[in-house]
Amino acid sequence: MIVRRLFLEAARRIAQNPEVQQKAADMAADVYVKTRPKLENAGRHLSESARDAAAEHDPLKDPLGFAKSLKKRALPPES
Repeated sequence: MIVRRLFLEAARRIAQNPEVQQKAADMAADVYVKTRPKLENAGRHLSESARDAAAEHDPLKDPLGFAKSLKKRALPPES
């Protein structure tokens, strides 16, 4: 219990350090720049997959068929 409290207090003090905050912001910006194209591509792929699945099965009339079609199109095959 005491060790946990000491650990949490140390983490709070480290998080309040402006140098640590700046380093964390820089790292987050780098990660965002690197992952943005992949996230945009994934979003585009999911939108296209949903559009194609909706053309094949009406989501309101056949939600199970739509879900199966979307899963088949959007997710990689299970091995």
